[in-house]
Amino acid sequence: MNDIDPAWVTCPIWGTSCQEIALPRGQDAQGFNSPRAGGKYIISRTAASGMAPALEELSKVKLSRWIYEQNQRREIPEIHSDTLKEVGIWPMPSVLEQMDYCLQFLESKTEGRWRSVEIDSHLDEMQAATLTLLENSEETKNLMQEIKDLGWIKTGDVVLRGSVKILSKGYQRLEELRKTQVVSDQGFVAMWLDRSMDNAWEEGIEPGIRDAGYKARRIDRSEFNNKIDDEIIAEIKRSRFLVADFTSDSPKNARGSVYYEAGFAHGLNIPVIFTCRKDLLEDIHFDTRQYNHIPWEKEKPEDLRKRLKDRISATIGDGPHRNKNPQH
Repeated sequence: MNDIDPAWVTCPIWGTSCQEIALPRGQDAQGFNSPRAGGKYIISRTAASGMAPALEELSKVKLSRWIYEQNQRREIPEIHSDTLKEVGIWPMPSVLEQMDYCLQFLESKTEGRWRSVEIDSHLDEMQAATLTLLENSEETKNLMQEIKDLGWIKTGDVVLRGSVKILSKGYQRLEELRKTQVVSDQGFVAMWLDRSMDNAWEEGIEPGIRDAGYKARRIDRSEFNNKIDDEIIAEIKRSRFLVADFTSDSPKNARGSVYYEAGFAHGLNIPVIFTCRKDLLEDIHFDTRQYNHIPWEKEKPEDLRKRLKDRISATIGDGPHRNKNPQH
């Protein structure tokens, strides 16, 4: 990819000014470097043409945070029409999470601990990083004021102008976040461990996780010496995300362990992706029915593979083992 002497163009996501990135000749896509959209991204021409009328502002905010996260991992994400279909179901963070994002962003722009950063030139990128909605920066200003009131940062009288410095309480919060955030290439799978699920695992779930760039881990396929319950908890803690499949042989035999493992992961802020065989969707418990499950059919494991890969890539980001040219 060649981004030497980029041209100034319009960002198809936000309509703001950004730089164009030159792509290899013949590629049916465009490349952009847009601070408001979170950094560098590649978008198919089909997706770009349908962007303005199809995507609401809230979805643009979620998409921008996803692009920002990928850029932080030194990846340039690719946006397709399927990405735009998925973006609406991505969850919005809590206000506390947005405050944490704001503090982490400020740290990323500070050259060394106890140094100040001039915030004025980073506002567009900050809006992408913090999932703030309003174009007049009012929401961003409120987040900055909140973390200032907590004693995390020091600013001038106007929080979005001039220098910002992270204080000791802010660095303490950053250390807490680093201790709880999982950096892993593993996706843990909680599912019914029955022979009837072999095809869904071998042709759908495991290769779907692999296609997204992660290693799939199922507890019965692991070697361990501890009690199985302890090992499950340990494996979930080691994982970047959890896939919870609620398929069972009947509504009376709900997969209680899967519900527990999904709840445990939620409690650790580890993302959970929900799946279930299509004919059993109406039988899952009310407390998880609110989540967007990937329905799958026994005769179509390849569809589960693709949809799971797309959901992982869209909501979590591609893993370190992603094959850019998969065979399927």
